[in-house]
Amino acid sequence: MSGHPKNAERGLWPPRRRVLAALAAALLVAGFSAWRVERHVGQARLEFRLAEAATAGEEFESVAEQAPGLLGLAARQAAGEGRWREVAALYEEHAEHLPPALLAAAEVELGLNRSVDEATPEPDAEPPPASAFERRLRRAQEVDASGVQQLLFDRRGRPLGSIGDDRALTLEPDLPAGLVPVELATHLLPPALQPPGLAAAGPGAMSGAASARALRLTIDRAWSRAADEALGREEGAIAIVELPSGGVLAAVSNRSRSRRWRSNGDSVLDPREPASISKLITTTATMRAGLDPDREIADMTCRGSVLMDGERLYCAAIGGRLRGLSDAMASSCNMAFARLAMDIGDRALVEEYERYGFVIGGRRGEPVPRSAIGVVHEFRHPGKRLGELSIGLEEASITPLGAALFAATLSDGRRHEPSFVLQADGLLGISPRRPAGDGPRQGREVLDPSWLPMLHESMRAVVSPGGTANRVAPKRLRVAMKTGTARDPDKPFHVNYVGFFPSDERQPPRYAFAVRVTGQPTSARVRRAGYAVTFRLLRALDRLVGEEIETATRIPPRLTGATGASK
Repeated sequence: MSGHPKNAERGLWPPRRRVLAALAAALLVAGFSAWRVERHVGQARLEFRLAEAATAGEEFESVAEQAPGLLGLAARQAAGEGRWREVAALYEEHAEHLPPALLAAAEVELGLNRSVDEATPEPDAEPPPASAFERRLRRAQEVDASGVQQLLFDRRGRPLGSIGDDRALTLEPDLPAGLVPVELATHLLPPALQPPGLAAAGPGAMSGAASARALRLTIDRAWSRAADEALGREEGAIAIVELPSGGVLAAVSNRSRSRRWRSNGDSVLDPREPASISKLITTTATMRAGLDPDREIADMTCRGSVLMDGERLYCAAIGGRLRGLSDAMASSCNMAFARLAMDIGDRALVEEYERYGFVIGGRRGEPVPRSAIGVVHEFRHPGKRLGELSIGLEEASITPLGAALFAATLSDGRRHEPSFVLQADGLLGISPRRPAGDGPRQGREVLDPSWLPMLHESMRAVVSPGGTANRVAPKRLRVAMKTGTARDPDKPFHVNYVGFFPSDERQPPRYAFAVRVTGQPTSARVRRAGYAVTFRLLRALDRLVGEEIETATRIPPRLTGATGASK
């Protein structure tokens, strides 16, 4: 006999089982691959359902916080697998039911532009793409193949432009020419920063992803457009800085040459005399010397000029008896601050400029060093020259960006470093969704915190009745400001206006700004132009963040400790 039947079975079944096991393993791998492809789109679908439930008001904050991250995963997976249409279809299907805040986050995350998507095509034209996400992906492919060195997005992932191999900045076609500083390419971007490129868009997005580069900047397109529209046809520049990070939200300029006295305008890095905003430096130098500027000025009478070593320094008007620091700051009395400078001396004043970030000893008209906000041109300032330094004329220069940083120091007493780069990003501008930084940078303390209440009160007087910027600011922003008007030799008149908001004890300052307007033949005309530009700017910013600031003031202070005492 050939053998026992059980032995025969032992010889036949193990191979069959091995075949069945191999088939099961293949099916398992195939199922896992299919599940992996669908997983992220499924997460997005789940998130939209959660968002619909959130419209009832239940746990809306947690849903809104989680949704952008899940949408980002879905979008990146869609980019890699060519399934972006499914994600866009989910968005369109549920858009009407999403809360506005979550809808805006989804539009930014997926790169959707509904106004473009819903446009009616021409009869003979090719049908438009289902969503702007495809256009963004195709654009990234073109950029990757073109040799562009760095692609730039704003802080929300919206395209700004690109930097080529020649380090020249090219903006998006729909953006105004001065919306991003032309010096950004060579002066401000750290050259060693290597973003991850298209690898962040998902697996298989395109070949050669590792060599592509993109940056997400701190610049915000909405804030920049508000600043650009505020400038209008006026020559000048506007810089806005977020506190306490030092991130530059806007750095716009306008270089029109429509009139003969206009000399090419300014960028955010062009130096000019600071003018009367320097009176704030003279004030803090006086405090540092142990004097009370409010009491010192209250003993003064402005007769229209002050004699300094045989030379006269003039005021714009005869102010009469002064009532203290706020009165002198509101009317911008030259005599009062020149007298303070005489009390403390030139060395104390020059050292105070240096604490704010000015370089001492630079030549007039030369570019301001990257690490400085401005320049003091001489070391010693006797007589009338000391008076001119105390009011920001002749002896110093500042840039509009430097002036915004100066305002930031006045707001919280700390010297802030400007930041233009938020993080490395993928060429689609959707990854990573949240900024990957080390948190806010507090800066180095320059001013004693006990000085700030008096300083801020004097700056609020500038925007109050009787001040040089009366009614320029909406009430709910609670702006503190200082104005300044001057004329550099052989140049048109210009103004420097600096400020920050909010300015009170209810919440810390969040934004600092500087307005530079030039290209006018007289001081009266440039002051009117500067006032109009600042008026438009602050009302635009009120529309952007005014409600948010007003709401924050209504939140009661958090009580801590066993006794319930507030800190």
